[in-house]
Amino acid sequence: MLRVRGGGPGLAPEEYAMAFERGMLNARYSGSRPVGTGIGLALAHGLVTRMGATIEAGPAAEGGAAFTVRIPTG
Repeated sequence: MLRVRGGGPGLAPEEYAMAFERGMLNARYSGSRPVGTGIGLALAHGLVTRMGATIEAGPAAEGGAAFTVRIPTG
């Protein structure tokens, strides 16, 4: 398992399910807070799933968002 925590403001609870959709966060937040192009999480999702692994987004205990990659070991 690999876990990465973002140091930003995090996401609203309903946004975690959509976090890996290309451009969704950019479309929602551009103009109100600094955001990237909206392709990074979509690329990460594509690469991880092609390897047979999973990636999930959720809130980090310290604040912000956490992204967890689980790679099968069998």
